[in-house]
Amino acid sequence: MLKEMRGVSYDGLDRSIDVAISRLRKKLGDNPSEPFRIKTVRNRGYLFSLSGWE
Repeated sequence: MLKEMRGVSYDGLDRSIDVAISRLRKKLGDNPSEPFRIKTVRNRGYLFSLSGWE
């Protein structure tokens, strides 16, 4: 999927998405240790929580 999006294959060391999510959480005031807006789904990615936006 990363190759399709950015034109490069994943080397296991690219943390650009993690950094982007971290910055987004900071701007939204989402606590990284107990997130309520952006949930981390292990081995899958990230998920916006509907309950965090009400």
